[in-house]
Amino acid sequence: MEIVNAESILISIPFDAGGIPPWSFGGEPKCAFDTLFVRIETVSGIVGWGELFSRNEDTTLKDMMDKRVLPLLIGQDATQIGKIKFDLEFQLQNFGRIGPIVYGISAIDTALWDIKGKLAGCPLVDLLGGRFADEVEVYASLLRYGNINDVTKITREVIEKGYRYIKLHEITLPEIYAAVDAAGNEAKIMLDVNCPWSISEALHYDKKLEAANLLWLEEPVWPPEHYKGLAQLRATGRHPIAAGENAGSMHDFVSMIEAGAIDIAQPDIAKTGGVTELVKIAALCEAHGIQFVPHCAIFGPGQVATIHLNAALRSVPLLERLYCNFEAELYGGATLPKAGFVKVPKGPGLGIEPDSDVINRYRIK
Repeated sequence: MEIVNAESILISIPFDAGGIPPWSFGGEPKCAFDTLFVRIETVSGIVGWGELFSRNEDTTLKDMMDKRVLPLLIGQDATQIGKIKFDLEFQLQNFGRIGPIVYGISAIDTALWDIKGKLAGCPLVDLLGGRFADEVEVYASLLRYGNINDVTKITREVIEKGYRYIKLHEITLPEIYAAVDAAGNEAKIMLDVNCPWSISEALHYDKKLEAANLLWLEEPVWPPEHYKGLAQLRATGRHPIAAGENAGSMHDFVSMIEAGAIDIAQPDIAKTGGVTELVKIAALCEAHGIQFVPHCAIFGPGQVATIHLNAALRSVPLLERLYCNFEAELYGGATLPKAGFVKVPKGPGLGIEPDSDVINRYRIK
């Protein structure tokens, strides 16, 4: 099934933050999130959709895909997913094994799985072995609000909407404990601090946070690949340690596990090699008694693929959903949680298609 066209499409949809603008990602903070699509079309007209991790209207990342990566797909057989993935990784290895090139390969891999499902006439979850659940429980991944009033208000708001699991991104103790108090016994709290601390600082905060009874502590150490540091923190036994959104492949998780760095593995389907690589990482984690809970701070095909993957695993991992209200929904509300759960799409491939009107309205050119 020959690939005849491959393009990237960048959109950015504004949202209501409910507090201060979120992370700047090295630029001006914006209350908008990107979706950087890869759209692959075969000679028979079947289209597959994938997604790269992108922020702040990253036209440079889009240009890299259009000029460096996507031309390599033309004429390839879309059904040869593993071979295409390997060839791209091998040919482009000198441009990085973690980061933008791998984001692009991740998106291509997911789009090819979408095509495979459409050719087979079955949803991705069935290609992955079948579903253990028809819906997946979602945790509300809050933005960073930086003040007690907002974090308390939003914590209560998500609980009232039916969420039983909440992840914070606060980095100061008063805000963290305010959310923990607001949740009470109605929701479990996780904390992602996004790699801000040295080992000594992380050990200090680890002790200060002991009374919070966190479900997990995520990425507490800088740099994120400081696996020995994570292992030192994990050895205190105060909190389960979660990490992995900044990894590039299964081999990074092998290193984490060998270092004794993590209790919970968090690869991101749009950053860590797509569906193919995450299936490998899930098996690795099962063999080593590590929880597998994919990171998912995305809203397009990558999020949809993660729903399918989670439903295909016996553990049915929680699905992350950043908690923000968009001006428009890419899938007409099909991926919006209801009472803390989202349904697994039943159509072929990813099972749902992005709304072309939304794409055209918010497209960055």
